[in-house]
Amino acid sequence: MMTEEFAQQPVPQGSVSAGSNVVAITKPSQPEADIPEQEAFNDTGVDLGESTYSWNIETDQMSWTGEAAPIFGLRDMAALGTGTSFATLVDQASPTSRHAEIFESDGRDPGTGVAFTSRYLVNPAPGVRFWVEDNGRWFSNDAGRPRLVHGVCHRVLAPTAEEMALITKRHFDPTTGALTRADFCNALAHAIEANAKDSRGLVVMMVAIDDLAHLNKKYGYHVGDEVIAAIVRRLRGMIRRRDILGRYATNKIGLILAPSLAEHMEFVASRLGSGIRGTPIDTSVGPISASVHIGGVAVPLEAKTTMEALHACEEALNDAGERIDAPFIAYSSDPNTHTARSTNRESTDIVLSALNERRIRLAYQPIITSATGEVAMYESLVRMVTPEGEWLGAGHIVPVAERLGFLHLIDHRVVELALETLRERPDIVLTVNVGVATALHPDWMAAFRAQLSLDPSVAQRLIVEITETSLIEDINAARTLIEGIKELGARVAIDDFGAGHTSFRNMRLLPIDILKIDGTFVKNLARSADDRFFVQTLLQLARHLKIETVAEWVQDEETATLLTSWRVEYLQGDFLGMAQDGMPHRKSEWVRKTA
Repeated sequence: MMTEEFAQQPVPQGSVSAGSNVVAITKPSQPEADIPEQEAFNDTGVDLGESTYSWNIETDQMSWTGEAAPIFGLRDMAALGTGTSFATLVDQASPTSRHAEIFESDGRDPGTGVAFTSRYLVNPAPGVRFWVEDNGRWFSNDAGRPRLVHGVCHRVLAPTAEEMALITKRHFDPTTGALTRADFCNALAHAIEANAKDSRGLVVMMVAIDDLAHLNKKYGYHVGDEVIAAIVRRLRGMIRRRDILGRYATNKIGLILAPSLAEHMEFVASRLGSGIRGTPIDTSVGPISASVHIGGVAVPLEAKTTMEALHACEEALNDAGERIDAPFIAYSSDPNTHTARSTNRESTDIVLSALNERRIRLAYQPIITSATGEVAMYESLVRMVTPEGEWLGAGHIVPVAERLGFLHLIDHRVVELALETLRERPDIVLTVNVGVATALHPDWMAAFRAQLSLDPSVAQRLIVEITETSLIEDINAARTLIEGIKELGARVAIDDFGAGHTSFRNMRLLPIDILKIDGTFVKNLARSADDRFFVQTLLQLARHLKIETVAEWVQDEETATLLTSWRVEYLQGDFLGMAQDGMPHRKSEWVRKTA
C-alpha cells in the first residue's frame, strides 16, 4: 500500500511510485474493443532498427513486435515486459522519457489519442549509453488519464552535438549513469535550500551493497560493476523523477527524496531493500543474488546542513551494517540512541580487539562415555582473555557478536583454534560449535577445507556442532552442508535438540552422527514425567536411526544413573567435569566411575 505522499505523485521519467508497480487509474478503462486502431503504425513495415509496442498502463504489461531486445542493448526481453522494468533502463541524465512525455503532458485525448515524440538516453549496462527515439500515441480512460500507449522505438544512430555532450559529461558516473559524489553533494545542498520552506522536509538515504568485496574477488570487478549498475537501475525504478540518485562511493548509492516526510522513511527503505533482494540480478556469469543495508536521516528534523546530513546518514548506515536484524536504520539524535550506539561500538571494539590481538581462546569441557566414565571427547568453548589476563566466558562474547553481526568471525577463529589443538594433541577428540549462518557461507567451507589440508587426519577426531533451531530453516541447504563436512572426514552433531521446532521426521532427513539433547529436558529429568517421556522417545528413535546421543546439563548422580540405564551414549555437565581453560587433560583420564 502506498503512502499518501508517494501515491499523489505523477509517474515520472525513469521511475515509478515507491509504493506501487503500476500507474494508478481511478475509474475502469474502456473495453478492449473500444481501443482505437493503430492507424499510424504498420506491423509489417518494421525494419531491423525498429520495434513497435503496446503498453497497457492498467496492467503495466508491454508487448513488442519482433525482437526488440537488441535495439536496447539487452540479451533478452525481460526488461521490456512491463512499463516499470522499462523505466529502469532510462539514464538519470536523460532530459525526458516516455513516462515524462505521457504523464506530464497537457494534452487531451479527443478519441484518436495524443501524439508524442521523445528522445531519451538509455543506460542498459555498465558503460553503455545511447539515445532512443520513441514516437507514438497515448489514449485516455473515462477520467482523462493515460491508459494505453501505442508506439515505435528505434536507436538514434546520429545523436546531435548537444546529445553527445550530455553523454560525455563528467559529473555522471560512467558505470551507473548516476551523479558522481561531488555532484550528489552539490545536489543535496541545493535540495536543502530549495525545500527549506516545505513542511515535509526531505530524506537522505545511503544504500550500501553487501559483500561487494567478496563478489569482486569471486567473479571479478567487471561482474561487480554489473551488479552495482543493476542495483542503481532498480533504485531508479522505485523512486520519483524529482528524487536524486548518486554514486557516493564504490559500494554506496546516495538518494535524496525531496520533499519527503520522515515517517515514510522506513516504508520506502523497506520497499527499496525488498526490490533489490526480491529477484537475482542477471550478469555475464549468471544470476547473482544481492542485498543491501540502508541508513537514512530526515532533514531538517535530525540534520540541518549538507555535512550534518551526510555524516548522520553514514552513521546510520554503519549502524545498519552492524545489525543483522535491522537492514535499515534511521539516524536519531536522541541521547538514549547515542548511548546505545556508543555501547554497541564499545562492545564491538572490545571483541574485535581480542580477535585481532589473538586473545580469543578455548576452554574444554569433558564429555564422558556413560558406560565407563571415561572421557570420550571435549567440547571446545570460546573464551576471551582481557588485557589484564582475566578469562571471560561465551556470555561476554557471543551475544554481542550475534547482535552486531560479526559472529562469523568468532566461529572462524574457534574452528581454527580447535584444529590447532587437534594437531598438537593426537590423543583427543573435540567438538566445536559453528553457527549455521557462518557454515552456509561459501567462505567458511573454503577456509575449513584449507585448514584441514594441513593435516587431513585430524578431521577424524573433529565433530562440528550446529544448533538445531537455525539448522532447520532450510533443510536442503542443511543437508548439503552436513554432507560437505562429512566428505572431509569430520562428524556432525545437532546441538540443543528439542529446544526448537524440529520434528522427529527431520532426524531422518539429515545425515547427522550425534544428537545432543537440550539441557532443559535433562536438568529436571528426575522430577518431570514429561521430560522423561520426551527423552526416552527421542532415544528410541535415535537408536533406530543409528544416531549417537549426548545428554547435556547433567547436574547430579541420580540423573546420570537414569540416563546411563536408558543407554545414552555420552553425558556432559558440570557434575561430570567443569570446563577448564587451556589444554584439556589426557583422553584416558577417568572423570567418574559407573555405579
